[in-house]
Amino acid sequence: MLDWLIVLDPIEGLVSKTDTSLAIINQAQASGITVHTATIEQLFFETHAAVVATDNSGRQHKRALADYALILMRKEPPYDLAFHYATHLLSLSGTLVINSPSSLRDFNEKLIALPFIEYMPPTLVSSDPEMIGDFLARHGTGVIKSLDSFQGKSVQKIEVSDQEKVAAYTKNGKQPVMVQKFLDNVLAGDKRVMMLGDTFLGAVMRKPRQGYHASFARSDALKTELTPREQQIIADVGPWMLKHGIHFSGLDFIDQKLTEINITCPTGIVQISEIEGRKLSEEIVNYFSRLIQ
Repeated sequence: MLDWLIVLDPIEGLVSKTDTSLAIINQAQASGITVHTATIEQLFFETHAAVVATDNSGRQHKRALADYALILMRKEPPYDLAFHYATHLLSLSGTLVINSPSSLRDFNEKLIALPFIEYMPPTLVSSDPEMIGDFLARHGTGVIKSLDSFQGKSVQKIEVSDQEKVAAYTKNGKQPVMVQKFLDNVLAGDKRVMMLGDTFLGAVMRKPRQGYHASFARSDALKTELTPREQQIIADVGPWMLKHGIHFSGLDFIDQKLTEINITCPTGIVQISEIEGRKLSEEIVNYFSRLIQ
């Protein structure tokens, strides 16, 4: 069988006009692929890894994960224990899972970029308020990020004097956070670069409507191109991603510096498609189909 399973958040909560998962589902179905959906709560194991899946007509039925030709894991963060256990069940599926469940377990979306620190802004990961204060004293204004935040949530500007904020984020020195030098050019936009394996798919500039949070929900999506520096970074990062079974990802750049790598539920294909007059969902479905042929 060539059926696909998409594991995602409840469909009724997704925005059909802009959601990447729905765009991929609709394109796969238009290409003649049978697509079932499920939430992580519907994964289970009894003699084998299985799922209570929902078909296109809304009917639910139990099915072995091994019966699917492809499983696309699109559950949004935060990465919690429920997500963690779901990746273990997906690892037992016996079929291709995008992105690799082991990589989803191994690579936090903030920490995954650290092997490429030479391309990043000045960055510190620590739970020590004193160390964070010293970093801010040396680099000036920074941003502090919870390691499980997403879509710009739990990301705040921070000064060396903001000790209460540091204490809150680190739970009084018990939980690590990421602190990066604040890049003024974020006000001009944060560039989201979509990747298929090691290959550039497309890019969009997210210009905040106000403030500095450059998520799709809070920003205008603008046409953009890669600079030679960004092309160099992608040429280094791409093969590493492919080596680890990461076939669909989103890299974030501010002022030509790599800030994050999104591998759980990267978004942006609808916006890029509209801006460039392309159909990225078709390119993605074709790529996935080639992987399982």
